[in-house]
Amino acid sequence: MHRLVKVATALFVSTVVLAGCAATEEEPSAPQGPNGYTNAADLGDGYILWWDRSPESGMSDVIATDPETHIVGSCLSDDPIYCVDGPTDSQVVLVIGPPEAERAVIQWFGEDIELARGDTSEEDAPPVFGAIMPPPADPEAGYHLNVFDGAGEVVFTS
Repeated sequence: MHRLVKVATALFVSTVVLAGCAATEEEPSAPQGPNGYTNAADLGDGYILWWDRSPESGMSDVIATDPETHIVGSCLSDDPIYCVDGPTDSQVVLVIGPPEAERAVIQWFGEDIELARGDTSEEDAPPVFGAIMPPPADPEAGYHLNVFDGAGEVVFTS
C-alpha cells in the first residue's frame, strides 16, 4: 500500500509539473529589439544592429543596442548618411548606404575597421552597416568613411 501511494504521488507531481510547463509562454530564443525593428547584424560583444523603415515616410532607421538592449546609437534618413553616436567608450558608427553599396570601411583614428553589413527585410531597402568602435589608437588622426560597391569603387564617403 505504501508503495502504491508513492507511485500515485509521483505521477500526480509529474502531471502538475508538466502541465505547469505547458501553460507557461515560451521565452524568445533570439534577442528582442525595439518594436517593429529587424535584427540586421551582430556587431560583436552583445551589440546588435537593428533596422526599420517607416511605411509612412519611407525613411530608414538603424540603431545599435548594447548587451542590455539599451540604445547606444541611432541614424535616421531616406538618403545615404552616416552617424557617429554613443558614449566614448563604445561609440558606434552607423551607415545607411546608397542602393549599390556592398561594404563600408572606416579609418578610425589610424585603424581601418570594416563595418558589419546588416540584413534588411525588404527587397528595395537601402543597405545598412554598423560597428562599435575601439578606443582611438591615435587621437590626432580623426576618422574617414568609405562605402564601396561590388566592384570596389567608392560610392559614398565622409
